[in-house]
Amino acid sequence: MSILAAQIVSMIGLGLVTWLVGVLPLLGVRMGWLRQIESQQTPTMVTLFSCLTMFGGGVILTSCLTHMLPDVNEVFLSSLESGNFPDSGLPVAEILVLAGFLMIYLLEEALHLLLVKCGPLKEDEKSGGHGHSHGDVALPTEDGIVATARGFLVVLALSIHDLFEGVALGVARRESSVWFLLLAFASHKWVISSCLGLKWARSALKPLVAILYMTVFCAVSPIGVGVGMALSSPDEEGEMATSALVVLQGLATGSLFYVVFFEILEKERQKNVNGLLQVASMSAGYIFMVLLGLAEVRSERAEAVQVALL
Repeated sequence: MSILAAQIVSMIGLGLVTWLVGVLPLLGVRMGWLRQIESQQTPTMVTLFSCLTMFGGGVILTSCLTHMLPDVNEVFLSSLESGNFPDSGLPVAEILVLAGFLMIYLLEEALHLLLVKCGPLKEDEKSGGHGHSHGDVALPTEDGIVATARGFLVVLALSIHDLFEGVALGVARRESSVWFLLLAFASHKWVISSCLGLKWARSALKPLVAILYMTVFCAVSPIGVGVGMALSSPDEEGEMATSALVVLQGLATGSLFYVVFFEILEKERQKNVNGLLQVASMSAGYIFMVLLGLAEVRSERAEAVQVALL
């Protein structure tokens, strides 16, 4: 399978599959397929979702350090050799990663301020908390344009990271990297989508509006993949396209570091879940990705040996 086919499968997995994962529990409660009590977040469900989220965090963190950051350095060095990127003598890849981290931090704080002023955050978040939690967003109960606008701001806040996740996947240069990143992002986004679906099912939000919000949330990642694919296309050559690719890869990697440390670790540690279980789940994600990487390396070496013998 080519890298293009892998990216198209990724767009479907992060878009359509995520939409189904979120919409099915929403419709299940609204249509009576699931009883209201079955959709409640019991301690067991909270622990399960937390462990799955931490597993996804371990997968994303390992992918950032073992796939994405080396890719940024590789593209940067290639651009230096071809003269498409100025040689400043600085560790540009790492600087871009930190810039992406701080950029998402700034956007998070700006959106938090906007959400507080518009009113869809809970009082405890207004008084002391920062950022947003995927499970603690207070959905609007009013009718009309104001409620729709406030709900859309919540979806926008949740979608910021997904755009950069899609871009990171779209600019991947190897097919194996695409599959690794798809696994990392899907394990995180599918959990978020199911939580949103269950929460909206228990809210006063109209079903059509909730489905529209879910559609917007799920469409962001495929759009990001498309943007990344357009920038990394062989037809897009030249200094400007190469420089944009280096910058975008660095920013996307930095944004994912923010997701791991502030949107996963910080939020999950505040939940009433056994900390050792969370550490074990994140470690399992790390070990899983390392083993996959080892299998990839051995497969590539075996193919190289076979080619050399022919």
